[in-house]
Amino acid sequence: MFDPRSGSRPIATYRPHKSAVIRLAMSSHFVLSASEDKTVSIWDQRAGKTMKNVTISQETFPMSICMKSDVVYVGDGSAKLHVLDPKNDFEPVRCYTTDHKKGINGVHLAPGCLITSSTDETVRISSPTDPPRHLTILKSNYGEIASTDYLNDVLAVSGTEGIEIWRPRLRNEYV
Repeated sequence: MFDPRSGSRPIATYRPHKSAVIRLAMSSHFVLSASEDKTVSIWDQRAGKTMKNVTISQETFPMSICMKSDVVYVGDGSAKLHVLDPKNDFEPVRCYTTDHKKGINGVHLAPGCLITSSTDETVRISSPTDPPRHLTILKSNYGEIASTDYLNDVLAVSGTEGIEIWRPRLRNEYV
């Protein structure tokens, strides 16, 4: 971890995993890392130590992670979506089977929707409810999805052959 005010030397380092780290997510208090060792590690920035490691699945590893103040979503290689509760020591509280055919490599929680992307070339938008309800599917025209990002109602999806951008239509926009 680096603090830009302190130059180029790291302010903290840690090695909570036995295999490659696939994704990171952070807040002002925690850094979460998802690894091929099938765990999510929670680093407490205030205490300067690993708080705990959570095994997500015995069969596959976590591929994506999204952290908000009251919920953490973790997508795994078998297309399941796991929910951790940050207010209860990051305990796993739910696991949902999704309609993705391959691993979930992107998770974004936005007001009114939960967005998951997969190496099956689809983005699925669901309600952020228990359980999530399917709203729509977006199909990538550029092959297997490598990465997604969502900001200000705009969804960017990178595939093996290009990048696609989706944004909502304006009410008075002519199509």
